[in-house]
Amino acid sequence: MINRQLKQTDDRVNVLGVGVSSTELAEVLTKIDSFLTKKGKMKLIVTVNPEFVMLAQDDPEFKKILNGADLAIADGVGLKLAGVKNIVPGRRVVAEIVKKYRVFYLGSRVAAEVVEKYGGAYDNGEVNIKNPVRNDEIIAKINRFKPDILLVAYGAPWQEKWLWANRHKLKAKVGMGVGGTFDYLTGHVLLPPEWVNKMGLEWLWRLVHEPWRWRRQLRLLRFVLLLGKDFTLDK
Repeated sequence: MINRQLKQTDDRVNVLGVGVSSTELAEVLTKIDSFLTKKGKMKLIVTVNPEFVMLAQDDPEFKKILNGADLAIADGVGLKLAGVKNIVPGRRVVAEIVKKYRVFYLGSRVAAEVVEKYGGAYDNGEVNIKNPVRNDEIIAKINRFKPDILLVAYGAPWQEKWLWANRHKLKAKVGMGVGGTFDYLTGHVLLPPEWVNKMGLEWLWRLVHEPWRWRRQLRLLRFVLLLGKDFTLDK
């Protein structure tokens, strides 16, 4: 049985075994600023949503990485069902990062467009992240640039696993997986109106505009069912 309200280090709420920080955007940005002043291995930021939580149920390695991250941002309104008060979409964090820091963009077919718009450096990354062949070359390129922040768009859980596996080799101060956020930054994917965000319907907006996501939305249903089961057991 999992206590949904269990607090972990860094004031994290335990969501089906995954620790998630209930922080506001300003707190996240302050935390990032503090990471940039520290020496040692790269700090890892993860943006946890219900889909991440469900992936972690069947992937112990991914769960370990999420719980071992230096900051686990709550990215997904469904987490409120588990007691997380503050939700900060990862794309909003990235939108602030690209304005302020020296950034390296890894992965995505539109990485070059992001650099053209915001500056920084990029590499399109591996064609097949499950069987990397350019890893040393990519790491060397990143380290030559020495970014404040490394944004990786390999999709979950591969981007988090790549950052975790290479965290001692990378000379970036902060690493963060960003999924499809580069598409938002370049306008290839339409941002939802603010009223959609306030109503917590971004998932529906994305499903309407990206219907191929329907299979992924099934994980949300399983997430709700598991939370309901856990709530019943707690009683």
